[in-house]
Amino acid sequence: MLEQLRSKNYPNIADIEFAILETKGDITIIPKSQKRPVTPADLQVPTKYEGIPVTLIIDGYVFRQNLSKLNLTEEWLRSELSKFGINDFKKVLLASLDTEGNLFYQVKTQAG
Repeated sequence: MLEQLRSKNYPNIADIEFAILETKGDITIIPKSQKRPVTPADLQVPTKYEGIPVTLIIDGYVFRQNLSKLNLTEEWLRSELSKFGINDFKKVLLASLDTEGNLFYQVKTQAG
């Protein structure tokens, strides 16, 4: 059990209020209130909505329905990727758009 606690970043058992052994064999740790990580809410710091990025391309396949949900077009996506020298969707391993409008992309690697 001590090994599992350490693997969850709780090396000191005195920092733990409860440790629950789940039916799958995993351990759930509930730290003492003074040992919990500080959150923005604890500090009354406002945060932006993060949401989940929307997948636009996986392995060269364009998710047209996701573009449509975002009121975007393939032409827009082609234009954005061309800014990075990418002119073929088939060269893209992954492309996604976060809730702030930032485009993330990863091109496929060349087998060599």
